Amino acid sequence: MKKEDYLKELNNPESWFKQAFVQKMVADQLKDIIVEDAKKLSQIKDGLDHPDIVYLWGAALFHYAVGIENGIKGIIVKRKHSLVHYDIDGDDVTLKNIGGKASKQHDLYSLCHAAGLLDKGSDFKQKDDIFKNVMMSLSDAIRWAAKYPIPLVNSKVYKLEKDIPSITVYGFHVLDTIEPMYDYFEKVREE
Repeated sequence: MKKEDYLKELNNPESWFKQAFVQKMVADQLKDIIVEDAKKLSQIKDGLDHPDIVYLWGAALFHYAVGIENGIKGIIVKRKHSLVHYDIDGDDVTLKNIGGKASKQHDLYSLCHAAGLLDKGSDFKQKDDIFKNVMMSLSDAIRWAAKYPIPLVNSKVYKLEKDIPSITVYGFHVLDTIEPMYDYFEKVREE
């Protein structure tokens, strides 16, 4: 890719939002396979059992999470461009990060902070403990949960804060947090 084309794509929030919604589309398809179409399940594997469905749901969460990460980066590119870091060396452009250290660690909650979503006065409404726990859990989905059966380090599993029901983070109720995120991306996209 030519340097000019790379920089144009990198600095275009629409590129990030488009990728976010493609990831959501993939996740929604996996969710539909799990929830609505038993025939598709049997085509994937005869006798699909509970652990297989859990793995499929983990794959869906991975795609939702990657989409959320891209959507948040789209907001940063659009609203807080000073947090977009890259190096140029001749014709080579290297993206360092969007949103600081949180970007490299796939820390969705910290990326929300960097994007200003959790600031006082922000028009983003999801700022409660459930939101935080969902974002932290989805960060694990990106880092390892959908790729490996175990984390690379045993102590690196996110533990829910007490008083947060696990179903709000790991079950289909997680969509109560995920869907409004994508609605917000659409709102920012149209600004």
